[in-house]
Amino acid sequence: MATGQSTLIGFLILVGIGISVITTVFVWAWPNIQTVQNQDEVFRLENRMIEVHNAIKKVANEQGFLTVPFTLKKGRLFVSANNSFTYKGDFRLPQVYQNRVLFGNRTNRFLGGTDEIGILGSDEPGYLLERGMVELSLKYIFLNDTRNGKCYRIKLTPGAQAAAGPGDHVVFVKWVDENTTNIGGCNTTTQELVSMHIE
Repeated sequence: MATGQSTLIGFLILVGIGISVITTVFVWAWPNIQTVQNQDEVFRLENRMIEVHNAIKKVANEQGFLTVPFTLKKGRLFVSANNSFTYKGDFRLPQVYQNRVLFGNRTNRFLGGTDEIGILGSDEPGYLLERGMVELSLKYIFLNDTRNGKCYRIKLTPGAQAAAGPGDHVVFVKWVDENTTNIGGCNTTTQELVSMHIE
């Protein structure tokens, strides 16, 4: 009887030690697991923003209509007044992004005020800027045709619902109109107006 009790007690002590070790490892590793999960989520959001950009370009070129599914686990998505489509969230990441351009050209050439200007045929019509913990901003710029001084731009306009929080959404991208205007630094400026509606 005493031998059976000591075997049982020894087994329970080993189980207790095993549970303590597993708990300690889990508690120690959990922040790292969350950081890796957050990094994966940011990669997913980056890819979704690239899909939205491709849809915007296609709609502007073909004067059509497309939809892009967009799931948000946290943060918010909105059309900005500075001709941008933006996602803002708060993630624990290994490092803060310092104005990293994921694609396109951030030209640092300005067409009066804060409107950036690129060169038609060599620059993308927009760029995706990543900063902070994390903000993804898809911004559209003017493109100048250096042969004749004419400028072109995709102009984002907010739809009936231009912002969304966490949940499963669909971004509706629709060509609305084309207009021509005069902006300093360009002979004429043609804008493709693209409506962004989020449901």
